[in-house]
Amino acid sequence: MNGRVTLLGAGPGDPELLTLIGRRRLSEADVVLYDRLIDPSLLAFTNDQAKLIDVGKLPQHHKVKQSEINRMLVDYAQQGQKVVRLKAGDPYVFGRGGEEAQVLEKAGVNFEVIPGITSAIAGLAAVGIPITHRDFASSFHIITGHHKQDGQKQLDWENIAHQEGTLVFLMGMAQFPTICQQLVAHGKDPQTPVAIIQWATQWRQRMAIGDLTTINQIVEEQHLSSPALIVVGDVVKLSAQLNVQWPLQGVHVLVPFSKQQRLFNQLTDRGATVDFYRRAVKTPLAADLTVLDDAAALLVDSIAAYRQFVQLLVAADKDLRCLADKKILAANRVVARHLRAAGLIVDGVLPNVKLPDNFVEIGSGQAVVAGGTFLDLYQKQPQKISLPFDLAEFSAVVFPSTDSLHDFLNALSATQRGELAGLKAFVMGPTIKQAAQEAGFQKVIDCRPKVAATVQRIEEEFTVD
Repeated sequence: MNGRVTLLGAGPGDPELLTLIGRRRLSEADVVLYDRLIDPSLLAFTNDQAKLIDVGKLPQHHKVKQSEINRMLVDYAQQGQKVVRLKAGDPYVFGRGGEEAQVLEKAGVNFEVIPGITSAIAGLAAVGIPITHRDFASSFHIITGHHKQDGQKQLDWENIAHQEGTLVFLMGMAQFPTICQQLVAHGKDPQTPVAIIQWATQWRQRMAIGDLTTINQIVEEQHLSSPALIVVGDVVKLSAQLNVQWPLQGVHVLVPFSKQQRLFNQLTDRGATVDFYRRAVKTPLAADLTVLDDAAALLVDSIAAYRQFVQLLVAADKDLRCLADKKILAANRVVARHLRAAGLIVDGVLPNVKLPDNFVEIGSGQAVVAGGTFLDLYQKQPQKISLPFDLAEFSAVVFPSTDSLHDFLNALSATQRGELAGLKAFVMGPTIKQAAQEAGFQKVIDCRPKVAATVQRIEEEFTVD
């Protein structure tokens, strides 16, 4: 039985530029083959059982040969798997998507192509350059600066140099001096504006602007390199007017993945680049709830434990009315806030409340405090792959709970653990602050346990007057 292959465009880098159907296909996939230039946060959209395969390609070096990628796509699909080939940008814009589609069609494999936003357009928009404008360009031309090694026909410079409109070169930095030289040699005005946009739509986005005679020296002075776009045309002039600046632009933040994405949304709305780290998988456990009968209080360690507790109550034909004569306590303010959102107002929060002698604590792994009866309600299974980031590239990481901190630490390699001292940690409560300091963070910033307050504190920390 054949499965299905999805050739999926990941967009230019920003994870929010992935299409809705693209996100759905990632969540359904059994196997994901992904490229080097995709944002690793996109892997957080996959399910916990998916097999993730890095087939990334570096300039002049193929980590996995294209023929091997083709073979894997066919083999996994013929095993009945749902396969996603996750490619930077758009699969059919200089991405070998057409070649892969031909292989799949020849092998009789069901496949589909889901477009991605190409950097040739989005990368320009990210720095205030409209690819067309009635006063400057009524057309655009996307050109590859990279050629096969087997003698593919060279570019028709005479034709390109005389095209009206905007010229965008992808994968052209290795040939950049030649591109400028050939355009001028074949009649392009030497004063034509040129922009180089490196890492478009990402935190490390950089841009240099000049003209065909000056841009090479500017690029050398600013040390710009691949991956970058080359934009040639009068529309480049508009960047000075249309390149909007945001308070957290250039700030790179790591947050825990959540379905609500409130932290992610508010930070990105202020211009930050935000990536996800995946949470541990929670497996529910059974428990004897009769220990509650004689208890004077219920202490809740986490909202996940509370949700499992409610499920166990319902399974036993009970509900929250069985707690009517008991105090409800929270291990910290974050848990208290989540319980309130779920319709349960706590009677106190540790450490500002005295526990009775006979209390029941619900959580995972081990008790937060000694002396009571502990119910272990779920088991955490660490992620199968290590955190796919270089921590040195981040400005900060945010921990809304001790659970999120522990999930983060459990996903680190030995090298990444050694990088914690140089990373700012924003924590949403004093309990998390202590845990972060014990983990090795030297720069720990305590925030109020609310998303808006935490985002405001991050903005205060990184905004320079």
